[in-house]
Amino acid sequence: MRQGLWNVFLPASDAEILFFLPNNLFSQGKLDYNGGMKKYLIPLSIAAVLSGCQSIYVPTLTEIPVNPINTVKTEAPAKGFRLASSHWTDVAKISDEATRLGYQVGIGKMTKVQAAQYLNNFRKRLVGRNAVDDSMYEIYLRSAIDSQRGAINTEQSKLYIQNALRGWQQRWKNMDVKPNNPAFTNFLMEVMKMQPLK
Repeated sequence: MRQGLWNVFLPASDAEILFFLPNNLFSQGKLDYNGGMKKYLIPLSIAAVLSGCQSIYVPTLTEIPVNPINTVKTEAPAKGFRLASSHWTDVAKISDEATRLGYQVGIGKMTKVQAAQYLNNFRKRLVGRNAVDDSMYEIYLRSAIDSQRGAINTEQSKLYIQNALRGWQQRWKNMDVKPNNPAFTNFLMEVMKMQPLK
């Protein structure tokens, strides 16, 4: 017995499949797949072909630009690369904000996920966006979500973030265009006691 949505898609009998044939074929017993069906084969084929001539609307996906929060240029060429003059000050500010948010989580005023989102908004206002920090924030947020729901413990969360940071340490050396203020990533490097991006 078919139930649920399958009733919409699965016919109950051959009669339902052949609903487009005249009723008298069924009542007179003329429907045999070898003889009675042949005279309908050409008209049915033409109908099937012509039904494909109809214009079909296919929606297109377009990327909608998002206005950046901070329009400060954060990319610099690799040759003669230098971190922004405010970089280490920005790292310290992010660290201070993370400490404040950690305290709020500790006293139960916000969740880990909320704290991660607040910290991300803070860093975007402070230094803007760049590919490295955006990538690390996604990892940081995923780690916070998994930790909050109990899927991973603190040590696993730490390893998850460290692995992503190691990946950026390796890619950083070969990047043609490096962001000049990866402050969020270097904040995480400091927390994990790892070599910062320079």
